[in-house]
Amino acid sequence: MRAMQFKEEITLIKRKNRLILEYLHAVKALADKITLIDHPISDDDLTLYILNGLIFDFRDITASIRKRGKSLSFEELYDLLVGHDSYLRRLQTTTQQLMVMTNYTNCRTSFKSSYQKDNGKPFWSLYNQGQDRDLRSQYQTLGQPNNNKK
Repeated sequence: MRAMQFKEEITLIKRKNRLILEYLHAVKALADKITLIDHPISDDDLTLYILNGLIFDFRDITASIRKRGKSLSFEELYDLLVGHDSYLRRLQTTTQQLMVMTNYTNCRTSFKSSYQKDNGKPFWSLYNQGQDRDLRSQYQTLGQPNNNKK
């Protein structure tokens, strides 16, 4: 009865949100239990159980493994899948970094262009010119006599 339960579990197991290492260890543990109770699982069957439970991200490597003419040992399959997972993580990190850089560049460009005047000068240079003009007029006013005194 237990062998039948483990065989059903191994045929239905899915990776879902697990790390690839956790998934592979879970499948291998089930295979080992079946081997102890009933009879050993062939490398081909173990490979199929593992590949059938993988998520969409592994479709490319899954297709190439299925096309192979020779059987893979668990260790060989483990190395291939862990290596592919590492590749996917690096790719995801690089993509995220590119998106952050692109968003920063786009934000910076749109900020600059939204504060440009018709004469092409940036907002802050116009702001400083206005401040300088105000300071000059205040200085000139200080040097002139006040005509309002009687």
